[in-house]
Amino acid sequence: MHLRISRHVTAGLLVLVPLGLTALAVSFIFDLIDGWARPLTNRFFGWPIPGVGLVLTFVSVYLVGLLSTNFFGKKVLELIDRLFQNVPLVKTLYTGAKQLVEAVSPGGRRAFRKVVLVEFPKKGTLALAFVTGDGIGAPGSQMLTLYVPTAINPTSGFVIFVPESDVVDPGLTVEEGLKLVVSGGVVAPARTTRKETPS
Repeated sequence: MHLRISRHVTAGLLVLVPLGLTALAVSFIFDLIDGWARPLTNRFFGWPIPGVGLVLTFVSVYLVGLLSTNFFGKKVLELIDRLFQNVPLVKTLYTGAKQLVEAVSPGGRRAFRKVVLVEFPKKGTLALAFVTGDGIGAPGSQMLTLYVPTAINPTSGFVIFVPESDVVDPGLTVEEGLKLVVSGGVVAPARTTRKETPS
């Protein structure tokens, strides 16, 4: 009973936390733009216009998306990206969030190529890892670079280099692997869960 309640609570958090973070981000952007727009509408029209902040928020998000799809906009966003990655505290938060978004973005550049299992941190113990690139090793050796995330918080973890022959393909997508890590192993793909056999 206690285990079932714990699973339901964890599953509920996995749904509500992303929604809550998204709502906070949208609310922050809306408050920022609306707070800037209200004085302008008061100045030009003599009274605040209801809904102008919502419209400007949508237009701002649309314009940023539009900028990211053309050459000039990409150059501007690259400069902003470079700036954020050079600020000590902001760099950690920004880079971690960016990598996770890229990892699960269907149309973007994936930071994680695929999900594998590797013996870590000791022999006989398998850990879930993400392939991020070719590894460092002796010339001619088939090495992989793996990122082994920590449970619950996938923005921290270990970077290891292992022979390609030492990894096992569990048949999971990157999205399924991330869900498994973030949930601490509670939310597993249906095909990997072991069915109970009647006694």
